[in-house]
Amino acid sequence: MTLVCIFACLTAFLGVTEAKNTIPRVTADAVMLIDNNTGKVLYEKNPDKREYPASLTKIMTAVMVLEDNNNDREVTISHTAGNTPYGSYAYTGQVVRQFDLLTQMMLISDNVAAAALAEAVGGSERNFAEMMNKKALSIGAMNTHFVNPHGLSDLNHYTTARDMAKIARYAMHKDLFRRIVSSQSLYVNSIYPEGEQLFCENTNELVYDYEGCTGIKTGWTRAAGGCLAAAAKRQDREVLVILLHSDSMESRFSEAVSMLDYGFAVLDKK
Repeated sequence: MTLVCIFACLTAFLGVTEAKNTIPRVTADAVMLIDNNTGKVLYEKNPDKREYPASLTKIMTAVMVLEDNNNDREVTISHTAGNTPYGSYAYTGQVVRQFDLLTQMMLISDNVAAAALAEAVGGSERNFAEMMNKKALSIGAMNTHFVNPHGLSDLNHYTTARDMAKIARYAMHKDLFRRIVSSQSLYVNSIYPEGEQLFCENTNELVYDYEGCTGIKTGWTRAAGGCLAAAAKRQDREVLVILLHSDSMESRFSEAVSMLDYGFAVLDKK
């Protein structure tokens, strides 16, 4: 190999290495990147800025449902839950097993499923939100306040990137939670009408094409912008990133990839 070729190869290698070790530029207003094993912060941007969490709210909803420990409960979707805004594959009068509704909520971000779960576990959305807030405080999320289980925008419904990282890390310690959010697709079966089945594909694009992706949840509203909690594991290392208010639904994914790559590069240097 000539000296020119050697120099070119070395330059290319150093360029890739430098790129991975350079803090990515992202449009997200707030970012928190952590070592998910230890909780150590690897990078932060406006970590304590108050933001709308959109459907990242459902991470906490899932925690409350799993800790209710009643996965086989038959949940009848009420008229109130069935009228929750925006598209849903769950509907008034349908009966679904609690764990199946949880799966539907997390994989396709179903708002009706979230509302029905809140009523089943908390008796009402208001009571469930109070439960969510108490749990958030116990986890150490001191600057978070929930008023609903799905994340539709409300001035009193907010979090921070730091708090959401704590909530997501807590959730990722639950095996059933991990099983759902790392899945590319799962089937949900209806108890009534009997025989009705829904194929749910994960809205998190990273589970399909990012090496080692372990979840976890997408979010978007006009007020919240593009939101994403994403995690990936390689060997014994796991990195988790929270992005709040990215420019678009697509930028949240590309920015998460950049941040996760950066996180692994930081850990590689240690």
